[in-house]
Amino acid sequence: MQSKVNYTLVGLFVVLLGAALLGVVFWLTVGGNPKVYDRYRVYFPESVAGLNLKATVRYRGVEVGQVQLIQLNPNDPDQVAVVLGIERGTPIRRDTIATLSTRGLTGVASVELSGSRPDSPPLEKQPDEDLPVIQAGPSLVARLDDAFNNILTNVNSLSHRLEQLLGDDNQKAIADILRNGSTITGAIAGRAD
Repeated sequence: MQSKVNYTLVGLFVVLLGAALLGVVFWLTVGGNPKVYDRYRVYFPESVAGLNLKATVRYRGVEVGQVQLIQLNPNDPDQVAVVLGIERGTPIRRDTIATLSTRGLTGVASVELSGSRPDSPPLEKQPDEDLPVIQAGPSLVARLDDAFNNILTNVNSLSHRLEQLLGDDNQKAIADILRNGSTITGAIAGRAD
């Protein structure tokens, strides 16, 4: 009789512990205030390589949402249309800019929002769009690519000018100037007495 009581207590303990565990899991997943998300669209004119669904959207470094959809713009296939789910209450204004940013060496991309002034009016949906459209800015990779191309253009121009400066005609002219300078200094040296 004593052994049956122990099994009953152990069984009751396991059932109560399981119910408490299920309650904690339910509370952690459902508990808290549910967040409401507003949807916005961004048209990126550059590659969005590394950007995935559910990627983080940050407003000045603070996580405010996630990427909900990535597709080519049906009206302009040179652009990528990205739909963002952003927490309601985030100050998205007309001058807000969306840029792609990558984290570390992994290449995982996220969307960074910035540039909003307090006196700028809130962003509203245009009549020809189904969602409000946030303006896209160039990513760090695009800016570095442009800067690198400018540097290469400048180096190429400098190389071309040096080639013209050190051309055969100019080399002969410089050699003549040096020869004439040597003759003049020799003549002056000879009359020094």
